[in-house]
Amino acid sequence: MDASELIIKNSIKNQPIGETRSLIWFICDIGIFGIFKSKTDIPEIKILNEALSISLDLSKEEREIYFIEGKKIILFYS
Repeated sequence: MDASELIIKNSIKNQPIGETRSLIWFICDIGIFGIFKSKTDIPEIKILNEALSISLDLSKEEREIYFIEGKKIILFYS
């Protein structure tokens, strides 16, 4: 497990900053991440629109996908 995965894993224990139809959103030391509620693939534009619905403009952020403990996670960072 790399450092980013460890930071994300530890941050899942914290209170989410929001929830949308497809993701549960968290903040961590390296950015903002969403845990997918299902295993269904979601188009990136839908993810960004869901983030906007809770006042998160992540359109200019870098992004990476992780799989941690069976959960699909998208991390946004600068």
